[in-house]
Amino acid sequence: MKNVLRGLIFVTIALVAFPIITVLISEGSAYFFQADEETVEAFADSSTSAYPLIEEVYVYDITTETVTTLSIEDYLTYSVLGTLQMDAEPELIKAQAVLMYTYILGRRIEEESNPTEELRGCDISTDINKYVRLVCESDYIEKVRRAVGDVAGEYITYNGSIIAPAYCVSNGGVSESALTVLCEDVPYLQSVVSNYDSDYITEISYTSDEIFARITTQDESITLLGNPSDWIVITVTTDTGYATEITLDKNTTVTGRQLASWLNLPSARFTVSYSEEFDRFTFSVSGSGHLVGLSQYGGNKMAEEGYSYSDIISFYFTGVEIVSPK
Repeated sequence: MKNVLRGLIFVTIALVAFPIITVLISEGSAYFFQADEETVEAFADSSTSAYPLIEEVYVYDITTETVTTLSIEDYLTYSVLGTLQMDAEPELIKAQAVLMYTYILGRRIEEESNPTEELRGCDISTDINKYVRLVCESDYIEKVRRAVGDVAGEYITYNGSIIAPAYCVSNGGVSESALTVLCEDVPYLQSVVSNYDSDYITEISYTSDEIFARITTQDESITLLGNPSDWIVITVTTDTGYATEITLDKNTTVTGRQLASWLNLPSARFTVSYSEEFDRFTFSVSGSGHLVGLSQYGGNKMAEEGYSYSDIISFYFTGVEIVSPK
C-alpha cells in the first residue's frame, strides 16, 4: 500500500488543477496509508477497534528546522484551508476534515512504526510535495473551525483498517479506480458514477509550435516531424475515457498521465483534435486531478442538495465506515 501512497502523490504533482470553476482547488490531492497489523495493535486499545484521539500534531519546518505543535483543531482547520476553497458548503468542509484526520492518523501510526529520519520525530513537514499543505490565515478560518469542530477525531475505515483518503478536485462524472490509475486494486477506491461532476469539462488549446516546445523538451528522443494532425493520437483508453496510451508522431508511446503533465492538462481523461485551418490543438478534459476517491466539486453539489458529510464520504468510497475516536 505504500506504493499506492507514493503513486498518488506523484500523480497529484504531475496533474495541475486549473481553477476554471472557482470551487474546491486542492494542492495535494491524495494520500494513502495502510498500517501493518503489528503497528495497529500497538497503537489501538485491544478492547476496541477505535484509535485514541490525536490531540496534538507535530510539524517540522524544513526552512527554519524547528518543530511546531498544533492542537488537533488547529491542524484540521489549517489542513482544510490548505486543500479546499472556502466557498464550499459546511458539509463538504466536514467531509474534508474527516479525510484530513484519517490522513494524520495514518501518518502517526506510520511514524510510530517506521520513523522518517527527515521528519525528526514529527508527523509531517512543511514540504507540500510530500505532505499536506497547511494554511494558517484566511477570511474563512472561523467558518472552517465551526465545521471541523463537529467532526474532530472522526476517521474512515474499511473492514476495520484505516483507508487511503484519496480526493480530487472533480472526477468529471465518474471516478477512476486505483487499479486504473496505479495498477493496484483497492476495494474502497472503485469507479463511481457521479452526475454531480458531469459538467466539469475544461477546454485547452495550443498551437503546433507550443505543442512542439512542450513535448520535445521533455525527452530528447521525441521528435515531431510529420504532419501535426499525426502528432498526438490517443491509442488506448479505459471505458471511462481515461487515456492510458498516447502515440506521438506515429513512433513514440507515452502514457496519458505523462502527456497531461507535460501539457498542464487538468487530468488524463481527455480527447484531442487538430485544426489545420487555425493550426490549433484542442483538448477537452474531463475532471481535475487523478480522479480517484472523493470529488470535492461533486461533494459540494451534494451538500447543496442537503446531503450530509457522511453521505458524501459513503458515496465516493465503497463500503467504508466512519469511526469516532475512543
